[in-house]
Amino acid sequence: MNIGNVEDMLALDIRALRRLGVIQPGECIIDTLHWSIGGLSASSVRLRVDLSNIERGGTMTVSGNMPDGTISQNIAIDRVPSSLGGWRYYFLCPVTGRRCEVLYYTGGRFASRDAQRLSYAVQNMTDLSRARRKVAKLRRRLQGSGNIARPRGANRIDIVQRLRDAEFEAKTLYLDRLRNLAERSGSRRMPSERR
Repeated sequence: MNIGNVEDMLALDIRALRRLGVIQPGECIIDTLHWSIGGLSASSVRLRVDLSNIERGGTMTVSGNMPDGTISQNIAIDRVPSSLGGWRYYFLCPVTGRRCEVLYYTGGRFASRDAQRLSYAVQNMTDLSRARRKVAKLRRRLQGSGNIARPRGANRIDIVQRLRDAEFEAKTLYLDRLRNLAERSGSRRMPSERR
């Protein structure tokens, strides 16, 4: 049984931390991480990432105030050789011990999606909800937002065509659902009303 969606949880993504320069081989880095929801500050924590001796294993300590209280948690970091050279870094889930790239906060701790019993929002959607979500996502891409520019040229033409197809699919699903509801309500009439 799932207890929530990953989209609604605070997350630690090791790929994003690496892009921000917090994951540096051979170094011990202390930084602050802030989460915001709808532009409002949701929470912030101090991260201490120690990869000074990765051969023994790296660690990350998360401490600070979370929405449901304070946290002080140690998380192990593992590395594996990349096929193109270099290394890939993973968190070791504190509950399952498996490698993962994202840890989610719920129940007072960070752990993997499986350990926290989280699902993705689309797993609980109907076909019509998925189609409407796809339409909204394509419309947002066409409009651009923040630091993401509106697509130009062939990319824009491709997205416009995909939007038209998605709108047609959503409309078809909606009309099918209406027909099914009308048929069901028509079959529920009393026998004397069917003449």
